[in-house]
Amino acid sequence: MVSDSELVNRLREILSTSDLNTTTAGAVRRQLEQDFGIDLSDRKKSNGEETIKKKRGGGFTKVCSLSPQLQEFLGVPELARTEVVKKLWEYIREKDLQDPNNRRNIKCDEKLHSIFRVDTINMFQMNKALSKHIWPLEVDQECSSHSPPQEKKQKRQKGEDVEPKRKEKKQKGGTTGFLKPLQLSEAFTKFLGTGETSLSRADAVKRIWDYIKQNNLQDPSDKRIILCDEKLKELLDVDSFKGFAVTKLLTAHLTKMEQ
Repeated sequence: MVSDSELVNRLREILSTSDLNTTTAGAVRRQLEQDFGIDLSDRKKSNGEETIKKKRGGGFTKVCSLSPQLQEFLGVPELARTEVVKKLWEYIREKDLQDPNNRRNIKCDEKLHSIFRVDTINMFQMNKALSKHIWPLEVDQECSSHSPPQEKKQKRQKGEDVEPKRKEKKQKGGTTGFLKPLQLSEAFTKFLGTGETSLSRADAVKRIWDYIKQNNLQDPSDKRIILCDEKLKELLDVDSFKGFAVTKLLTAHLTKMEQ
């Protein structure tokens, strides 16, 4: 549990580097929640900003794709950033990894070192470092909601120019990398049993994790280890594997689609 003194000290640090004319209580609260992996909603004065945030459906509560290192550490392929921070702090406190002389500093054990690649890390540096391990599942989902009203009005007035530009943007940015559709192997199509012949890499990984959870294939003594049943073994050609290796094991079953 985070002490009030830790919250107050961090609050002072935030305010000392913020523009007090534009900084809101909600923004500060969300920064504290992100830094400490806790929920401070019971301490806010009003829920107006939270309501707006929920309507937008984004921010740190949005489910994201995790790097192989975080997948191995957490045992899941996707999680909201707030939940990632929360689980990291639960682990840090459980293993007593905070420096007793300065509790803002974290001593990395072997598992944390595999993620951050350092022996010690400041709690605020940790949040920055996590950005390399947490990726958006949907690249374009929030882009259109940030245009000012006047800009949106001008776009509508342009008429025929708007739609082609939107399509062009989607072609440029919406189907690349982890989200680009890939051709499935016959074995993978058979495994899914849905008739689908293409999926993005993110969706393919998600389907495998859905199957793993539905069939309770995680080793009860170490959730990071997956114990293959006959169907999964036939697809991946292994008896067991670490969860973060799903993406690598699927490489043979995902190929680029012909243009």
